[in-house]
Amino acid sequence: KQWYQRRVAITAGQLKYKERCSEMGIGGHHIRSELENLVQDLPILMIKISNQLPTLTDTLNYYQEFARFLIDNPELEVCPMLLYVIKFGNVSVKQWQSGPLQNESDTDSSVEVIEPIGAADTDSNGCVVIETLKSDVDCSGDPVPCEYGVDDGTDVIDFGTHIDFGDDIDFGIEAVDYEGGEIDFGDVEISVVEDGEEKGKESLLENTNTRNKIVDELYELLAFLTSRRDELLKHGQSIISEIANCPTIVLTTQVETIEVMLSTVNGVLASLTNDKMRHLLLLKNSEKYLERLTDAMQSQLRLCDKMEDNIEDLKIRIADAEQTFEEVEPKLQHMIEVTKELKKEVERELSKRYKGRPVRIMGDINTL
Repeated sequence: KQWYQRRVAITAGQLKYKERCSEMGIGGHHIRSELENLVQDLPILMIKISNQLPTLTDTLNYYQEFARFLIDNPELEVCPMLLYVIKFGNVSVKQWQSGPLQNESDTDSSVEVIEPIGAADTDSNGCVVIETLKSDVDCSGDPVPCEYGVDDGTDVIDFGTHIDFGDDIDFGIEAVDYEGGEIDFGDVEISVVEDGEEKGKESLLENTNTRNKIVDELYELLAFLTSRRDELLKHGQSIISEIANCPTIVLTTQVETIEVMLSTVNGVLASLTNDKMRHLLLLKNSEKYLERLTDAMQSQLRLCDKMEDNIEDLKIRIADAEQTFEEVEPKLQHMIEVTKELKKEVERELSKRYKGRPVRIMGDINTL
């Protein structure tokens, strides 16, 4: 019985391990390397999911028209992240944040580029030479030159060659004498991690924040379709059709069409939120999770192997017990026969002492 119970436990553990490997899409022979290789396929999976999103175009149009009609806002835009991915694809986060690039014609052509002052703009004393500018706007009838307060016949501003700050200015700097000589900072290594740049290279479906927004919008779309389906099943189009200026797509969409839309949304949502995708995203973003998952799967496999070894040991012990029983059984049968004869003799002796009255010995001895 113990052997059978352990065999059942081993079989159940092996089946669970195989199911988990099948769920992850690995063979289970070299767990860590297989999981690392699996993460490399994540961009391909994301491209496949992004290719599924255009199937939601009609659903999003229906939802948007319904919301615009209900709220009376023709400029309302629902599920902007989904619409963006459908239009532009699974682009990088940086590209999504930067938006469309501006053309050269869109730049301000009135901005004048100021060139740096060169050697030709200074005189022999190193002073900056500023040309006298004349106003292009005729305010008084005659152009008026700019006055710089210089009356030496030149257009040069002399800033002087020496500025005396005095000897009494205290800048708050003290000189400290380090008697120890040079300061030993040791071997200092500075590592700069450009996390923002790395995150910017991720696609919209790989980045945690943008992917969560897309999933939230899918749940929003799912909730709307479910509510709309229940409303149609209960009341039909009678309520909405009585409202003036109702869009055609709202009036003509039937329950069967909404069921198809629900199935499509559920399919895309399942692709983004299933257990395999969740494991892949955690493996991509966390080295510790990779180690923890590898250890968990290996420990489950080690437990099955250990139980297998215990079963082999149990088989040996069962074989030894059976052999011992075969050797002891003849002796046991002989002792039983001797015990029964001894019982009979005791009963006869007791019967003689009680003048031939019958005597029977009661107890477990009669079970032999």
